[in-house]
Amino acid sequence: MAGGCMKSEVLKRAEEALEALDVDNLIAAYADDFLFEDTSLGERITSKTALKEYFERLFTLPGVRFSDVKFFPCGEKAWGTWTWSGKSIKAGKDYSIQGASLFVLGDDKIIEEKIFYDPRSAYE
Repeated sequence: MAGGCMKSEVLKRAEEALEALDVDNLIAAYADDFLFEDTSLGERITSKTALKEYFERLFTLPGVRFSDVKFFPCGEKAWGTWTWSGKSIKAGKDYSIQGASLFVLGDDKIIEEKIFYDPRSAYE
């Protein structure tokens, strides 16, 4: 791709792990020194133990699924989109949420990820 933009192996592995709800392989995509920020919930995570707990909690929500995961790297930066769906916690209604991620990459690892989405329908 032009301008130094090319496929990132770490993001390919992260895409696959997210769609498979594979916590261990998803966590392995992050550098030892990283920042994961869920801007919607106001969570900032910097330890792999806490990140594993975050994804385990997310992946055990009723009917949870991630699809249409597409990450686009360009040098040390990347962005992506994804769809989070499942059954809402309180009402048991189907929901589908579009989300976006912004990344900083280094040494074939994720150094920083900030995610953006509106979680309200998942918790109704």
